[in-house]
Amino acid sequence: MVSFRSALRRVSKWCVLHLLLAPCYRICCLRPIQPGLVLLADGHQDSMPYSMQAIADRLRQHPELDIHEYYHDYSFCSAFHGLGIMLRFLPLYARAQYVFICDYFLPTACAKRKGTTLIQLWHSGGLMKKLALDSPEDAAGFVRGMYDTTDVFTASAPLVSDVLSKAIGLPRVRFSTAGVTRMDLLYDTARSQRLRQRLETAHPELAGKKLFLWAPTFRGNARDGQLVGTQELLRLRQALPEGCALLIKTHRYTDGSINDLPDFSSDELLPLADALITDYSSIYFDFLYFRRPIILFAPDLDMYQETRGLYGDYRRVPGFFAADYDQLYEAVITMDNWADDAYRSRLDALWAEQMEYCDGHSCEKLLRQLGLE
Repeated sequence: MVSFRSALRRVSKWCVLHLLLAPCYRICCLRPIQPGLVLLADGHQDSMPYSMQAIADRLRQHPELDIHEYYHDYSFCSAFHGLGIMLRFLPLYARAQYVFICDYFLPTACAKRKGTTLIQLWHSGGLMKKLALDSPEDAAGFVRGMYDTTDVFTASAPLVSDVLSKAIGLPRVRFSTAGVTRMDLLYDTARSQRLRQRLETAHPELAGKKLFLWAPTFRGNARDGQLVGTQELLRLRQALPEGCALLIKTHRYTDGSINDLPDFSSDELLPLADALITDYSSIYFDFLYFRRPIILFAPDLDMYQETRGLYGDYRRVPGFFAADYDQLYEAVITMDNWADDAYRSRLDALWAEQMEYCDGHSCEKLLRQLGLE
């Protein structure tokens, strides 16, 4: 049944792309490209995604550019509404000189005229869970050629570019060496200080405490995303030693009723967390920047490996692997012992392997490669 739905979804995407969006786009191309028109677009959120914030700030430093933003989440809307969102995007897309996206965005796959440069910022660094043709779960619904219109794809390291090139079927030459622009935000120490002050002002009960952040990924798809490990983490919260606090930030595709601090996103909490608890989320690589303790809580590892797939041996990923509550609790109370110099050396090695391009200047390097700086 799952494979049938995936096949149906693939056929539906193909029909929408080639029978509807592509002809409408060609009509929109009757108008000329507007020099200097820059479009930031996303189809998964109604506001600017975190992965676009750094590049948007950099682009705004260029007054000669005409910047337009188009953010509409069609993940949960009806097919008719989602189609309307895509069709309204096409006139802007057809006239733009530069288009930035940070995840798969169906309308940009329909076609692209000469003179428009499509930049895929991507929304993660490193290699954790498999995707597209590499994943049994993804491959059934993946439409070949979905990334063909991409001119520039940002990745975090040469190894990551090699793997993603094969997984999504995009020529390796189109992968940029600029790095993942979202990582520039973590290098901004003034931003981290502002976030710390904001947290302690809004939530004084957390001031001075050791903060554990649980930020897991989801299972399934956008419409029925599932969490694993909720009861164990709620139990851990009650058992934490004095002076510690657990903050829960679940994926937006799952039930958010247990989320803490609605005035902060998980990305804003990363610089403030003393330790991260996650599973297969690429947030692992964001937090890797800080070289702090990471607990890998994955009670469904075998099933996840079979259905989705992971790059490499998960049990060898630097961090404390926990498969049940007892191991999770042990990871917390012994953290000062296992998060030692040897552990940090392993983090350094992983950063060098999978985050090499991310040096805090990715926005600058990317815009220079595009001829915008």
